[in-house]
Amino acid sequence: MTASMQNTLSHAVPEPKTRTKRSRAQKQALVEEFYASGLTKTAFCKHHGIATSCLSRWQKALSPQASADGFIDITESMTAAALPRPAAEECPRWQVELELGAGVVLRVRTG
Repeated sequence: MTASMQNTLSHAVPEPKTRTKRSRAQKQALVEEFYASGLTKTAFCKHHGIATSCLSRWQKALSPQASADGFIDITESMTAAALPRPAAEECPRWQVELELGAGVVLRVRTG
């Protein structure tokens, strides 16, 4: 192999990325900074040199509602006083309405 081929090959192979070990507090700070930034997840992660999957995992793990079994307990927030009651003429047949995000709403009707 010629010297010019070796030189070309050495520039074509990217160096491996090193992992940065972050503490829980550092991860929490990055998650909070992301929420306050107004940036998309992709733009924020690119700017900070982290994978979007890492930020997503940190968001989930550091959520105050996250539990050890992977479920989120919503029973505390479902008191009668906290839930708005629509007028009977507005939606008389809906039992449950779930907003799933991205404009998707799941409605379950009675009988």
